[in-house]
Amino acid sequence: MSDATRLQQAVMKVLIQFLPDMQEDNRLTLAYMIVGLILGRNVQFAQMAEQVNYPYKESSLEDRFRRFVANHNIEATILFIPFVESILATLSQERLVFSMDTTKNGANCITLLLSVRYKSRALPICWLSFKGKKGHSSQALQLKLINLVNSYLAPGCQAIFLGDGEFDGSDVVTWLASQAAWWYVCRTAKDTKVFYQGHWTALQDLPLTPGQDAFFQHLLFTQQNQVGPVNIMALWNAKEQEHWFFVTDFETLAEGKRWYEKRFTIETLFSDVKSRGFNLQKSHLKNPDRADRLLLAVSIAYLFLVFWGVEAILTGDFKTMVRTDRFEHSLFRLGLKYISHLLKKYRSIPLFGGLPPPHSFVHVVL
Repeated sequence: MSDATRLQQAVMKVLIQFLPDMQEDNRLTLAYMIVGLILGRNVQFAQMAEQVNYPYKESSLEDRFRRFVANHNIEATILFIPFVESILATLSQERLVFSMDTTKNGANCITLLLSVRYKSRALPICWLSFKGKKGHSSQALQLKLINLVNSYLAPGCQAIFLGDGEFDGSDVVTWLASQAAWWYVCRTAKDTKVFYQGHWTALQDLPLTPGQDAFFQHLLFTQQNQVGPVNIMALWNAKEQEHWFFVTDFETLAEGKRWYEKRFTIETLFSDVKSRGFNLQKSHLKNPDRADRLLLAVSIAYLFLVFWGVEAILTGDFKTMVRTDRFEHSLFRLGLKYISHLLKKYRSIPLFGGLPPPHSFVHVVL
C-alpha cells in the first residue's frame, strides 16, 4: 500500500468522525486535498494532485479540486466548527489568547484570520477573505469574526484579543471594552489623539522619555469617538528609535506587555502555511469564497501536523528524528518530519482526535 493511500485512509477516518454529515464525495475530495498538501507542501492543484493515489487522470483530480472550491454549498467556517470545538475544549483550563491579522491569499484576495494560541503556535479558528491586493480589513468584518468566536466560547471563559495597528478601530475597542470576559491589547498609530490632563493630545506628544517605556491610565480614546476609559502603553523600540503605542484595558504595563508579546504566534502560523509549509502564497485563486474553501483544507492539514508534532514528543520518537541538544523545530515542522518518519518506517498513523492540553507535556522544541 502506498504512502499516499495509507495517509488518505487515516485522514478519511478523521473526517468521517468530525464531519459525518458532509456529502461523501465532497469529504473524499477534501481528504485528497489534505493528503496532497501534506505530501506536496503546495496549494497549487497540479502539485497536490501529483501526491495523491487517484485511480484516474491527475488532470481530472485537479478539476475535482476546482469544483470543490467553487461549490457554494461548502461553507468553510461552518465545516471547521467541529475542529474549533475540539481546540477550545483542549484549552478549556486556559485563558484563551486570540490574535487577528490579514494575509495575502490568492491572486487578488486578502484573508482576515483569527487564531488562538497553543503552546508557541497559533491555531486557526475562523477566517474571511475579501478582494484586494493590499490594505486593511473593515471594522465590520473584524467584528463579524470576533462575534463569531465569542459565540463559540463557554460561559465563564476568559479571552484576550491581540491585534496590530489594523485593529485599533474605535468600534472594535468599544466592543471589547463592553465584554466582561475579554481583555485586549492593540497597537495604535502615534498620531491617535487621547484626552490627557484636560486636552486632546496625540500619543507622540505625551510626556515620554526616549529609551523608556511608559503607561497612561484612564484616558479617552480618539477625539472623534471618545471611547473609554482606556489605558495606553508606550513601548520604546530600540531599532526604530521611537515609541510604539498600544491601547489596552490591562491595568499595568508589565501585564499588557507580557500578553502582547504572544501575538507573534499568528506570524508563525502564516509562515507555516506559506513559505515554510504549504506555500499558500502560490495560490492563483481570485475569488474570496474559493480562497476560503482552500483555506479549509489548509487549516485541517495544519492542525493534523501540529498534532503529529505533539505525538512525536509524547511518544519520545522525536529523539531519534532530530537533534535534542538545541531547539530548532516547531510543532508544525516536527509534525512534517514525524509523518514522513511514520510513512517511511511503515508504522501506524496516529488519528487526530484532539490535541492534549498544553500544560500536559513539556514543549521541547520551538
